[in-house]
This record gives sequence, structure tokens and C-alpha cells, in this order.
Amino acid sequence: MIRPPNPREADASAHAGPLPPGVGIPSGVQPLAHLGEVVDSMRSAWGARRPLILTHRTPDPDALGAMFGLDLLLRRAFGLEPEIAAAGRIARAENVAMLRELELAFTDAERLDSAGYGGVFLVDTQPGFGHTTLPDGIPVVAVFDHHRPPDVEALRERDLPPHYDLRLEVGATSALMYGYLRDAAIELDSRTATALCCGVRFDTLDLAISATPLDSEAFFETFRRADHQKLARIQRPTLPAVYYRDLYRSLSRARRYGPAVLGFLGRVSHPESVAEMADFFRRMEQCRWSLVGGAVGTTYHLSLRTDGNEAYPFLQHVLGSDGSFGGRGTVAGGQVQLASDDWRELSRLERRLRGRALELIDPAERTGARGVRLTQM
Repeated sequence: MIRPPNPREADASAHAGPLPPGVGIPSGVQPLAHLGEVVDSMRSAWGARRPLILTHRTPDPDALGAMFGLDLLLRRAFGLEPEIAAAGRIARAENVAMLRELELAFTDAERLDSAGYGGVFLVDTQPGFGHTTLPDGIPVVAVFDHHRPPDVEALRERDLPPHYDLRLEVGATSALMYGYLRDAAIELDSRTATALCCGVRFDTLDLAISATPLDSEAFFETFRRADHQKLARIQRPTLPAVYYRDLYRSLSRARRYGPAVLGFLGRVSHPESVAEMADFFRRMEQCRWSLVGGAVGTTYHLSLRTDGNEAYPFLQHVLGSDGSFGGRGTVAGGQVQLASDDWRELSRLERRLRGRALELIDPAERTGARGVRLTQM
């Protein structure tokens, strides 16, 4: 397999100096104290307008856990009454179970009246990410995230939200949010603890990848306070019949190319099925990385998983100049905006993506130019 450049080497110039003030927390400043200063400086200007907590489209457990953790923090530490909102349909079984079991409810972000909100608190994503749409007229006050932006250098050249807590080493945004709650001495209720625990589990694979001491502390402390029966039902939810139809279609279209499984699925019912199939294929014996793509409307979604190599440069190579992407550790995802829903444009895109993906595989390992159908192995 031909590996892309090591991201630490490829981005050496972008990381040559410190990140701009406000990215990460300024040296010597405690994160909770800095957030408090920002909130206090803006509180009077908000008047009766509420804070708005947002994340990326179709939020996963880490985004959900971080949002509801931040809601508790803003209410208990600062006396605010935030509103939680999110866009996109949630369809993955584990995520649906998390919403159901913990009774997590949020407003549809696509139907917001901007006049009612003073500032946006953004979790598990950053302004400018392709899967994140911010409402017009509401300034971003704070960002809490752990994903590496495609262009770190660009952060130095633009105005940033006042509180920009970006910790690239942390495995889960839910762990980052646990740290704020711990420092504020806020006792976690069972519901919030379970949500945060789900977030840490999801993004670190139960501390198996990208886990820092903060992730470990967050996992064990939230697990201790969590509802264990609900955790079990979230981890192993019942599956709708449509899941098996989508699984059959994915197995029929995916191909094995030696160390990689590539699945270009054409049109799919929901974006989460792309990530779910990438996770599923990566578990195949001797599979070192998996790449799955599928279109919903005029947006083409890509998910890439690796066996331990940094996923970010892999997806950077596959996408080329076709779309936007982001990643952390062994996980990366991207989007391409299609000009129309014409099947011919979709087919051309998938051929380009497949061609670039094959460039990452040693021809001697490919098991044939066309790969091997998974249903024929």
C-alpha cells in the first residue's frame, strides 16, 4: 500500500508556530475561567436573547453528549437558558437509541428564528466545516472541538470566535466538556453522565484509540454515574428491517482490493449509513482501511476508517479538489456538493474517487484491477 504523507510532516509548515490566540486556550488561562470571561463580556448585550448550542448535521453520540453536557454547564455555572438545536435526520440505530433512551430533544436548526438568540456555542465541529451550517445573524461565541481543520494556517488569518477551545489531542469532545463540568464542580445527573459516556465510548472505541488521560477520567467518572441498563440498550439496539436491505445493497456493491475495502454505493437513504458501512467493512479480517461513499440529495458523503494509520491524509488524497473533509486519528469524513441529482454526474464522481483510492494501494496487493465482490469471497 502506498501511504500518503505523514500528516505531522505534511502540515509541518502550518504548525511551525503557535496557534492563533483563542485557538486552544491561551497559555496559563484555565478554560472554564476563560469561558466565564467571554460570557460575562457579552451577557448584557444579549438582553432577553438566549444562547444557542449547535453542532454538525446528523449529530453522532459525541456531538450529542457534548451538546447536552454544555447545556448543563451553561445553566448551572452561568445561569443561562440555552437552546439546543441540530440539523439533519438521525437514522443510525445506536444514535436513535441514544435519543430514545435518554429522552434527548432538540430544536430543528433549519427552522430557527435568528432574532431570538444572542450567540452560538458550537460543539464537535468548527465554522467552515462542510457539514456545519450556521444561522445568519448570530455570532459564534464559543467553539469546543478536537478535529484538525483542513487548513490550520487559515486560522491565523481570520477573526475567530472569542472562546475557541480546540484540543487536537483529545479523543472526544464529550471528554473536553466533562472537564469543564468537573472544574465547575457540577454534579452530573444520570442522564447527562450517560450521554457523555456514550460520546467518549463512540469516539475513542472504549478508550482504544486517541485516548488521553482526560478521556480516561471522563469515561470512568461518567460510567460510574451512568444508567448501565440504558447504556447496554444504546450499544446493542434493535435494528429496523431497512437496515438489512441497506446492508445487502452495500455488500453487493463493495469490492475488496487486497488491504482495502471500497464501497461506492451510489444513492443511499441517509448519510449515517455511509459511516456505518465504513465501520462494518473495516472489521473484515486483514482489511487495513475501508472507504465508503454515497449520495443523499445533491451531497455526496464519504467515510474512511484505518487500522491505526492517520486517516486524514488518505481522504485528502482521495478527495483531491472535489470537496471538503476533516478527520482525527483513524477516522475521516468528507462531502462533495453535486451540481444536480443527475446519475451521470454521480457516476463520474465515484469513478474519480475510486481511481484516486486505488492509487493508494500497491498494484501487487490489489487482487485484480476490478477488485473482488464481497459476496463472492
